[in-house]
Amino acid sequence: MSLVCQREFSRVISCRDCSRLVKYQARLKDQHPDYWCAPVPPWGSMRPRLMIVGLAPGLGGAGRTGKGFVGDASGAFLFDSLHRFGFASHQLPELARLRATVITNIVKCTPPANRPVSQEKRNCEKFLRKELMGFAPSGRARNRVILCLGRDAYEALNRLLELPTKPFAHGLHVQAQKNLFLLTSFHPSRLNVNTKRLTRNMLDAVVGNAKSLLSAQ
Repeated sequence: MSLVCQREFSRVISCRDCSRLVKYQARLKDQHPDYWCAPVPPWGSMRPRLMIVGLAPGLGGAGRTGKGFVGDASGAFLFDSLHRFGFASHQLPELARLRATVITNIVKCTPPANRPVSQEKRNCEKFLRKELMGFAPSGRARNRVILCLGRDAYEALNRLLELPTKPFAHGLHVQAQKNLFLLTSFHPSRLNVNTKRLTRNMLDAVVGNAKSLLSAQ
């Protein structure tokens, strides 16, 4: 578990700020007693230089396993690229250790229909803000990269980093600070992958860009 994750673990899993999500986790736990069904904290390596940010835990993924992008098709698609570029020890999420990487979501609880509402996103921003402070504190000399998976993650990071507004698109490359870069990709959801909105080559290009930025120093 990364230093970022250790600091945030207890704060995240004890959160009860969103009544709709708290009630939904309780219903899910009744239906799936072996599922995590609780707020999902970030997870990853001890000293990450790549932060991957998604929207929210999926029911069959992090909602079941308690680890972001572990347990579902989205995670399998993502980890195939992470392994290819050395950010994961194995292409299967369930068997992988992250290398210099941490994974998190802007919303920590599995939402109904995989769609958190605006207030739930705002309630969770305090956690992401703390994670960012631990990931990219001022004065860091080595490059750091944040990979935003989808529009929601990109817009949340734009707000927190106080960046000029730029419409979301796949493959954006933004220098947020002197040694902090923001990259974007379409979310590796089953829908995006099945419709070819996001292809293997497209995701590889973004993850490869992250690798190049981190290898530049």
